[in-house]
Amino acid sequence: MGGVHTRRLSVAGSGVPVVLLHGFADSVDTWRGLLSAFDVAGRAAFAVDMPGYGHADPRKPGAIMPQLDAFVDATIAATGAVILMGNSLGACVSVRAASRGSANIRGAIAVDEPILASHLLMRLSRRRSDPFRALDRRMPIPKTLYRRAVRSAFARLLYPDPAKADPWVLDRFTVQVPDRPHLRRLLGDARAIALETAPGYDSERLRCPLLIIHGCKDRVIPVHASE
Repeated sequence: MGGVHTRRLSVAGSGVPVVLLHGFADSVDTWRGLLSAFDVAGRAAFAVDMPGYGHADPRKPGAIMPQLDAFVDATIAATGAVILMGNSLGACVSVRAASRGSANIRGAIAVDEPILASHLLMRLSRRRSDPFRALDRRMPIPKTLYRRAVRSAFARLLYPDPAKADPWVLDRFTVQVPDRPHLRRLLGDARAIALETAPGYDSERLRCPLLIIHGCKDRVIPVHASE
């Protein structure tokens, strides 16, 4: 799509296809359960890995959001009429695409919209000084301890009850940060996206129906972001 090699999971069916866009540091695998539900319902849908995530090509140097925007626009152009559905970063990308006014976007579904949040994590990410610079220091941390700490952190971030965390989901996230340099880059990308999206949306340009969904127990993105 748009010169980016990616991975696509799809189910055949009727109706305007639903394009599923994953969240930050995630992939199409997050949508497997919903794709199965669409398949049972006989509804056309597909999920794609966005640039820099999953099995898609790496992003090019420079700003992140313009590359994701261009990728989604190319996906829409290649598909025709669509309904966009995204969670977290995917929700942001979906609303941004809808605000650009393409007639091919028949609707958008934003699940746990992140960029309008004003909680401590977002405020820290948007500060002039980088809050993650401490990771640049060389601190000897045993690999086993590092892996346990990262896995525990993801369990607490992704689940209201860490004891009920899905091991498969934790594996998908922790494999992306096998060491501190990878973790530093991941957090750097998160901060870059927070800074790039600080102005919010051109919401007055939204002409298609928009459905907003938010999990009341989300540990990362507070409900007020969607409100």
